[in-house]
Amino acid sequence: MIQPAAGESVRSVSRALQILAAFDEEHAICSLTELLLRADLPKTTALRLIQTLARNGFLFRRGDGRFCLGPVLIRLSRAVSVAWRLPVAADATMEAVRAQTRETVNLYVLEGLTRVCVAQKQGPQHIRFVIPIGVRLPLWAGASGKLLLAHRDRDFFESVLSAAGREEDFSAGLAVELRQIRAQGYAVSRDERERGASSVAAPISDGRGGVAAALAVSGPTSRFSDDRVAEFASVLKEAVQQMAAALTGSADGISPAPVVAEL
Repeated sequence: MIQPAAGESVRSVSRALQILAAFDEEHAICSLTELLLRADLPKTTALRLIQTLARNGFLFRRGDGRFCLGPVLIRLSRAVSVAWRLPVAADATMEAVRAQTRETVNLYVLEGLTRVCVAQKQGPQHIRFVIPIGVRLPLWAGASGKLLLAHRDRDFFESVLSAAGREEDFSAGLAVELRQIRAQGYAVSRDERERGASSVAAPISDGRGGVAAALAVSGPTSRFSDDRVAEFASVLKEAVQQMAAALTGSADGISPAPVVAEL
């Protein structure tokens, strides 16, 4: 029996993951045509992989012929919930930030060339700004995104902007802003990714001189005056020390990546 080359096996895995990644909250159930379009794969290849995924429980074909994620992923999702459950101390810190700021508090981590919200405490006010947990957002916009990007090296910076198709003038301006973010220890965004929404974010140390995550408060721009932003930044700077101790066992400071000063 002829075994597939290592490179072909890796490519098949990557393509299978593309099919699974085609599903999201807005596309939880897809027809075969929709799935082929969203996965952006050759039809023959996609059909073969869809059959394999369905046979192994990663996809499920409904009675109407459409597809959804399979029962295996229900079990895996429970494992994800356990693995990403915040330590009690970290959860308490986020709750304290929410109480002090009266705004929504989010925890973001890197996912490839994007960021994803992994935990949230919704603000207590009727008008608030909420990001769905698990949603992927850009690194080049928003306080948390720019804060995470500010602590990465030049190659990563260029990869993010290349993937986003941003122009050179934008890159130069963003590089200046990232230097300011590193210098002041927090990031601010007003009406940037979405009009009427603002945020402030501070970095959580990974205990090795880098950044493990970003802790942010977000809400309506009308409540993010300069004075309030300064208050939020102060609250966050104290909170991230506690979060670092809870998440990584260290509250050490953050050192910039070696090449980051060249941005």
